[in-house]
Amino acid sequence: MSDIKTYLLALVLIFIPLYPKFPLVSVSGTFVAIRLEDVLLAFVAGIFTWGLIKNRGLFEFTPLSRALLLYLTVGLIASFSGIFLTRSSALTQGFLHYFRRLEYMSLFFVGYAWLKGLKQVNFLVRVVLMTSLLVAVYGLGQQFFGFPVVTTTNSEFSKGLALTLGQGARINSTFAGHYDLAAFSVFPLFLIIALLPFASRKLPLLVLAALVYWTLLLSASRITFASFFLSAAVLLLIIRRPLWLLPLAAAAIIGVVVSPQLLGRYRSLITNHLKISLVSTVSAQETGSKDVNDTPDALKPPLVPEDRSFNIRLRVEWPRALRAVSKNPVLGTGFSSVGLAVDNDYLRSLAESGILGLAAFLLIIARYFKTSLPLIISYRQDLCHAFVISVTCSLFSLLINAVFIDVFAASKIAVFTWLCLGLTEKTKALIRQ
Repeated sequence: MSDIKTYLLALVLIFIPLYPKFPLVSVSGTFVAIRLEDVLLAFVAGIFTWGLIKNRGLFEFTPLSRALLLYLTVGLIASFSGIFLTRSSALTQGFLHYFRRLEYMSLFFVGYAWLKGLKQVNFLVRVVLMTSLLVAVYGLGQQFFGFPVVTTTNSEFSKGLALTLGQGARINSTFAGHYDLAAFSVFPLFLIIALLPFASRKLPLLVLAALVYWTLLLSASRITFASFFLSAAVLLLIIRRPLWLLPLAAAAIIGVVVSPQLLGRYRSLITNHLKISLVSTVSAQETGSKDVNDTPDALKPPLVPEDRSFNIRLRVEWPRALRAVSKNPVLGTGFSSVGLAVDNDYLRSLAESGILGLAAFLLIIARYFKTSLPLIISYRQDLCHAFVISVTCSLFSLLINAVFIDVFAASKIAVFTWLCLGLTEKTKALIRQ
């Protein structure tokens, strides 16, 4: 039975990143659909639950697992509050969003319970690397060979339409969008970096790293690119390879130079902000009467080109989330009450589950880092330490991403992350034994 559970863990690590987001059953009133991945996760959860029943509910609870249960409990109370008290969340959507988080986080408990020995880690690490290779190859195929694109960026695309990459569009490989692909890419990259110092066959790892890094560049996510290199620098210091910071800096510079989309997005970010003071000065000096034939201000293009995505966050999504917090600071307004996107996971958590929900979420993160700290201090060059440290740095990168992206609400990223956190938390316990 242990082997079957190991293969089921491997199946989740393969299927979730690789299977495109084709809908299986549509949910009325929303363009969210039940997908084949939900069926797989329900099957895995069913086997896990049956095992708990057979063992009379015995589970090795840890401070971290209790923090997850606390968050899920607060989330359930916040859902009831939002639906029945403040009436800011619809019944169907509110509970669907809550159960979606329950589905994601349940993988932590599955991974923790089903990992029985360190030998399984070796197998699962190989699975992650092979999966990342297939994700990278498919993403490059979208860019250069017209491989189909399946995305959920709007209600029409979410019906499972197989599209091709348009001019100037960014690849998403098998993920819902390019941000999700970029967030996933950091996991195998950190794992490869941690494995390189003691790997007997370095060339295959370097080739895989180059392919995955290429997909990261083609996704052109500024925040993920920056968070990756910041977290990678931390990783190199942890594994006692400070001299590798120079090649890392070179990779960052080369990446920006050879990626036209990434270079353009960083250039526009810098130049737009530099122009603000100049435009403000010129506008203040303008005097004289207006010609009646002048174009109305509302129809004029902005003097300073706007960063549209940032302005949407700053002027629409974040103020909407803050208004939700003001309605119920303690419990928030319930899941789904602030729409599909907030583009800030912390504000989203604060708006939907209040101060209690955000505090419970941060407690999960704090306890995970606390259990990782002894391995960071006494780091050894072996597979299990490399696995734990790479996932820890990946989580650090995701936390930076979460300032501008709802990364923990993205299904593929959330499932993969919580499963990896469960696996590494159990790996830490096995190392301590």
